[in-house]
Amino acid sequence: MTLEAPTDRRKRRTHTAVLDAAQVLFLREGYRGTTIDMLAAEADVAVSSIYANFREGKADVYAALAWRIATLHADAMSAPMTGESTPRDEVAAVYDRYVAFHRENPLALRILALTDIDVGESELATAAKARIDTVLGGLIESFATTVKLVGCDVEPHALVMVSWAAVNGAYSLFQRRVVDESTLQAMLGIARADLLSHVGDNRAS
Repeated sequence: MTLEAPTDRRKRRTHTAVLDAAQVLFLREGYRGTTIDMLAAEADVAVSSIYANFREGKADVYAALAWRIATLHADAMSAPMTGESTPRDEVAAVYDRYVAFHRENPLALRILALTDIDVGESELATAAKARIDTVLGGLIESFATTVKLVGCDVEPHALVMVSWAAVNGAYSLFQRRVVDESTLQAMLGIARADLLSHVGDNRAS
């Protein structure tokens, strides 16, 4: 069993259908509230097909979904800039991509941290954690390098971490319905302005 989709076409279809179903159900019902039978029904596959693709069942599905989200995250964050842009524009763009990714993937904050499972539940989860840590560490390093190249009046890695923590916190409060949409947008705007106040020529963007 691997984190990637199988090369066999039929197994790949099942693998993709199960992960798509898991993304819907884990968000709506939570990991604990989702059963294998529910996954099979949502994906329109047999329960036996799930275990054929994910040996440890739901924990393996969770791990594979976490890895898929991590790869999507890396792709979204490394999208090339379009048109003419300054290095400072790129800092703003990376921040905006981070915000957009978490808006489009509300499950990401929870699942990338493998919050709902003990990685000891499956070998796949252990492998997923190691890979996800590497991917997220690479994204932080890349963003910090961009910030450093632009010029920064504080430690670049710390600035990136504070910026991402602010976004994560804002979305977490929104998902828990502690803040509404307008407050979320205000919080994200403040975090963006704070990030850009420390880089480049410090002009508002």
